[in-house]
Amino acid sequence: MDYVEQETLDDTNPLLRTARSFLLEEVAPLANEIDWNSNTLLNVLQSLGKLGLLALRVSQCWGGKEVNEQVFGSFQELVAQYSGALAFLQTQHQSAAGMLVASNNTSLKEKYLPYMSDGQVLLGVGFSQLRREGEPLVVAVPVPGGYQLNGVVPWVTGWNLFGEFIVAATLPDDRAVFGIIPLVETHQESGGALAFSPPAQLAAMTSTNTVTATLTNWFLPIEHIVYIKPAGWIHENDKKNVLRATFLATGCALGGLDILKSAAKKKSLPFITNAFESLERELGDCRAAIRKAQQNSDLSFAEGLQLRAWSIDLAARISHAAIAVSSGAAIYSHHNAQRVYREALVFTVTGQTSAVMEATLERLIRKQDFLNESYRHKEHREHFSTLSSLSPLSHNITYSRVVHLSHAIDTGIPLWEGDPPVEFETVAELDRDGYYLRRFSLGEHSGTHMNAPNSFYVDGVGSDRYPAESLIVPAVVIKVCKQVVGNSDYVLSVDDILAWEQHNGEIPSNCVVLLYTGWQEKWLDESAFFNRDAEGGMHFPGFGSDATRFLLEERQIAGVGIDTHGVDAGQETTFTTNHLVLKEPRIVLENLTNLDQLPPRGTTLVIGILRLKDGSGSPAAVMALIP
Repeated sequence: MDYVEQETLDDTNPLLRTARSFLLEEVAPLANEIDWNSNTLLNVLQSLGKLGLLALRVSQCWGGKEVNEQVFGSFQELVAQYSGALAFLQTQHQSAAGMLVASNNTSLKEKYLPYMSDGQVLLGVGFSQLRREGEPLVVAVPVPGGYQLNGVVPWVTGWNLFGEFIVAATLPDDRAVFGIIPLVETHQESGGALAFSPPAQLAAMTSTNTVTATLTNWFLPIEHIVYIKPAGWIHENDKKNVLRATFLATGCALGGLDILKSAAKKKSLPFITNAFESLERELGDCRAAIRKAQQNSDLSFAEGLQLRAWSIDLAARISHAAIAVSSGAAIYSHHNAQRVYREALVFTVTGQTSAVMEATLERLIRKQDFLNESYRHKEHREHFSTLSSLSPLSHNITYSRVVHLSHAIDTGIPLWEGDPPVEFETVAELDRDGYYLRRFSLGEHSGTHMNAPNSFYVDGVGSDRYPAESLIVPAVVIKVCKQVVGNSDYVLSVDDILAWEQHNGEIPSNCVVLLYTGWQEKWLDESAFFNRDAEGGMHFPGFGSDATRFLLEERQIAGVGIDTHGVDAGQETTFTTNHLVLKEPRIVLENLTNLDQLPPRGTTLVIGILRLKDGSGSPAAVMALIP
């Protein structure tokens, strides 16, 4: 699902249609000014209030819209797409409203909630300090009629924009008390004081006026208490709501994607279009995965963390791409790409926990670890620049069934001339040793297998150098069974590819193209499988060299696969397709089966290989995940 399709889904909701219209007409033209001018930010925030959009999760009886998590997430994403500052500020207010909804303090709810949806009352929050390890930054002790608070709240957004905020302080028993206090310097008759630092000079969203609050003997009366939460509540709440901040990141990514799309239209450079389409597809997959996860009551925290990290990664990469396509103009602070890039930095750390930080870093370094290892080997340096493009885009994979694409390995399988025989030797017997075990030996290119670059290039990488993520790839299937009948030497042509695309759409980049020739049916008959003539020449179909070049250069595919013993046809003795594909460490699969069970597109391959040190290839257990 691409992001345009998701927008169409969002627009079926009247509330989201209203929000999108307002954001496009009133916010987008002022996005850069909103980033630094707090008055402009306040104006658009109040305009959101006039539309009744500032208390979306508050029940209708309290004047809110009472939307579900899916609609709220879509709203957050929409606002972040057009203005990070507005998204960030209104999120504080929406959070405060949500906290009041959960309160048992009826008088406090009556005082605030009916006036929060339209912005008559604007309320912030200040409780992120509860996430910090060590001594609490703000402490509360019980006193007659309430609590006395002392300490520093390092991060309060909305000074001079919000009138009050909900503060959190740690009690002696490690519980946390939450209450409403002014967001303005105040001195109490009892001697309590509330002071604020000047607004922080942030890299982005300076208009949100983020300050540090210092509380000195501040008296919080019982009447102003929202609730008291048990020790460790903040950590459990973060786990429960791990997906909520993803929408700010994906919204930021959408803003960057808008810049890429505009640049692709203006500059008409194919590589910009390719980058846009590739990132658009990945972002669409990420957003679809997040929305599906929202509805999964069994979603694990680890799964949520991976989606959170994915959204952060995408915001960073897409906003960086927006900088790249904007060239030198992006250096100016007022440029849209510069603003979106800085917003991505903010959303990287918004609501960050140590678990989110760890997941983010793991995602950022997982490819680099492999690249660094490869670069340290001098013989692999030629491939260094290509390895980073080897890994396919991340996907949330859904499938209805799984099909084996590998033949079973046995002693009687067809073997390339000169390959070692397949041998099994029993080394432990169940009745004698208490377990059954065999030793086996076979060539690296026997059975269903994957070829590695070093099988055709002296300085090529071995099969053990492929990143794990590069072995889970989307696939398309081109069927040439009819053409092969009566012509065993048939090779795939560019015309075949274009004809296939007429019916199935353009072959997507970063996929493996599988050629189904029908040869899989000959597997049990070695003579028919190799189809040798009187001189020993083999006759079976394969990829034509022109078709291979077209797929690599025009479609940027990740690799090829076939149900014969070679992607090069039997009469192609120079192995042209192997050389072309494996000039970079792409995928070549041979001796596949069950290709007749796959749809033309939509399949995902999971390629299991033996990580043979410097292997020229490996027998492969290839599985197809079919939607």
